[in-house]
Amino acid sequence: MNTACLTGRILRGIGGLYRIAPAAGEPVLASARGLLRKKGMAPTAGDWVDYQASGDPDRPWRIMTIHPRHNYLVRPTVANLDGLFIVLSAADPPPDFFLADKLLALCKIHQIEPWICLTKTDLSDGMTDILASYRPVGCHLLETSPEDESGLAGLKDWLAGRTACLAGQSGVGKSTLLNRLCGEDIMPVGDLSEKIGRGRHTTREVVFFPCAGGYLADTPGFSSLELDELGVDGRDLPLGYPEMLEAAEHCRFSGCRHLGELGCAVPASGIDPERLARYRTLRKQLDIMGPNTPRRSSSDTWI
Repeated sequence: MNTACLTGRILRGIGGLYRIAPAAGEPVLASARGLLRKKGMAPTAGDWVDYQASGDPDRPWRIMTIHPRHNYLVRPTVANLDGLFIVLSAADPPPDFFLADKLLALCKIHQIEPWICLTKTDLSDGMTDILASYRPVGCHLLETSPEDESGLAGLKDWLAGRTACLAGQSGVGKSTLLNRLCGEDIMPVGDLSEKIGRGRHTTREVVFFPCAGGYLADTPGFSSLELDELGVDGRDLPLGYPEMLEAAEHCRFSGCRHLGELGCAVPASGIDPERLARYRTLRKQLDIMGPNTPRRSSSDTWI
């Protein structure tokens, strides 16, 4: 039996089995080495791993080591992302800008390139510029509807050779967007629940699919996302508001939290008032709570 280690990337993990894409050939199924489980080192979608033949016909491969992660998100649980597509809906459900701001902060903290994607633009009568507050942020913005394929071209070009996830509320159209990008119906699409006003969950875990020369995953929809539970504290939060960072250099005091302190330069900088209000709400919450989960270092070695 050939026991040489091969290297591949985890596309999905469920029930103790992991689907791994090798450098060449078809994906394989592997279990995790017992030592990894004992040390609490759970492989996750997006991980690069070394694996070898196990001799077990039911679990023919075994993951031996997990490569150091470039980044790691607890929610959605995924590793080594190049990009995150933050999906908002122009219609039902109404856009959750607090959630978008939180995800944007996670992107900046973990060095993930963010896109903000607005779906269902055909359903919003007399639509104003819903993404206006994000235009000064400097991230990619995309507006799309089922009849408009032109806006997807740039996203597909960017995805080539990269790995990304879709994230957002249930019912905003993440699975639909993934199907359109990949050119086939690979994920089920749910309807909006009239009773609760949210989308029915059609995605249960992170699953990566080959897409436009890269890999793209749908993720379960969010009903809430608490930054303090993800190891984020108030000092991290301004990274998610890059349009205020330059203005912050002109604040009177170096430790300014931009909550209305004397001499704060941020309010007069032209930042969108609603973005600033959301920042202040989140900053106050984080300063009170503090981080509850230590952030993993990107240099952690998993063996």
